[in-house]
Amino acid sequence: MSQLLLRIENELVTETDTNAKVKLLARKAGYLARVGRFDEAKEIVAALREEFGDGHSGHATIWIMLTEGLLHHFEKMSPQAVDRLNRALLLATAMRNAEVTALAAAWRAHIEFETSNFDAMFRSLTVALDNSTDQDHAARTRIFMVLCDAALLCGNRSQGQTWFLRSRDHALKEGDQASIEALLYNRAAFNLAWIRAQRCFAEVESKDLSLVRLEISSARNLQEMTGIGALTHFVHICDARLLILEGKYEAAVEKLESLRSSKPYGAYNFNQEFLDLEIAYCRYRIGDLQQSNIAEKIDQETFSHLDVDERLIAAWMVCELLSHVPVTELHRSALQHFSEVAEVFRSTEQAIRAQLTAFSAR
Repeated sequence: MSQLLLRIENELVTETDTNAKVKLLARKAGYLARVGRFDEAKEIVAALREEFGDGHSGHATIWIMLTEGLLHHFEKMSPQAVDRLNRALLLATAMRNAEVTALAAAWRAHIEFETSNFDAMFRSLTVALDNSTDQDHAARTRIFMVLCDAALLCGNRSQGQTWFLRSRDHALKEGDQASIEALLYNRAAFNLAWIRAQRCFAEVESKDLSLVRLEISSARNLQEMTGIGALTHFVHICDARLLILEGKYEAAVEKLESLRSSKPYGAYNFNQEFLDLEIAYCRYRIGDLQQSNIAEKIDQETFSHLDVDERLIAAWMVCELLSHVPVTELHRSALQHFSEVAEVFRSTEQAIRAQLTAFSAR
């Protein structure tokens, strides 16, 4: 049991103030949701709803909505998560409850980052930072984690490490084992995302692959050691995609096939057609040139709702699958599409870097 959860359990035994107890129960349910203990979290929320569902306590309402947002996100990656967080944020702001305002804004920024809504993410981070102090460890952990993720997504390891350490410091003070696990996973995942994107332009250095391999192994080991049960399939996706970069195509195919039934995913970062394309690319690199037939049938619009780095990789893989056949109109169209997505990718990266620099100057 994490120090945070143990502390909450101990405080619940002796706490008599209703508002304080509601907050403790909501924080317990939120933590349970983050580690995949969804049934237990739902039981707590249901009990709180039964007692406070008539809305007579605004304090209870904002904590319940915040917790429901976390449940929706970690159990199903549902768009309802943002709805609940928005409601919690709106009411908490009206009530001048800075703690819930900061937490709801920080978690909304987390989801906005995941959905590549970067302008909104920085606005949410500003709200979260303005409503928290350095003693608000839960909010500051999430704020700095999102900043770390954004820096790593742009390939800025140095800046990312600075935010990583600040987030970890707050998580350690909070005793929040789930956030420490998330930090390790995110560092691996977004370093990998950067390398995957760069592979579309040039070969990747083996030392960079070795470092990410170590980070993925560390994240997976910590998940297994701590019993984290929420969204654990993502570390296996990272493993499969790193196998591709390492040139271990047969192992990658086996791993990718095993992930077909895993869930949940967000519509913005995964679909089965992308998985099929990755498998086709691996088989092509093994020597099955017939996989180019798949590229000829792919509609690039299938990937239009994915994050820009995933669209870039999809466009590059299609070009790779067509590279051994005579240049045709289809081939020229694929190359043009790759060029257009690459331009969007670079401009997005530059915009994030600029906003990170401005945010760091605060």
